[in-house]
Amino acid sequence: MTRNFDALYSYNAAESYALAIAHLSDRLRGGAAFAAPWPTDDPGLSRAERRELQLLLIARGDDIGAADGMIGARTREALRRVQAELGLPVDGRAGQRVLNALRAAAAR
Repeated sequence: MTRNFDALYSYNAAESYALAIAHLSDRLRGGAAFAAPWPTDDPGLSRAERRELQLLLIARGDDIGAADGMIGARTREALRRVQAELGLPVDGRAGQRVLNALRAAAAR
């Protein structure tokens, strides 16, 4: 992701919103359509769930900054590490799958 995506995301903390606006901008400049579909098998998170996910990452020792419910570059980097450790698809995306895996790991 780029700083432009982060700027859009800071305006409206919804991945689908930021991605749609960024994609529209790319298409207006002659860019191609999406190469892969949106991951419908792993629902996104509410702001409260994103904050919980960040708190779980912080509890694991990840330096992601404040748990503000906004998924930035450091949170995505930490998510990629956690996903690799837990055998999940490594994409840095904050979804229900990784949140549930972090909850289960914290409960152990």
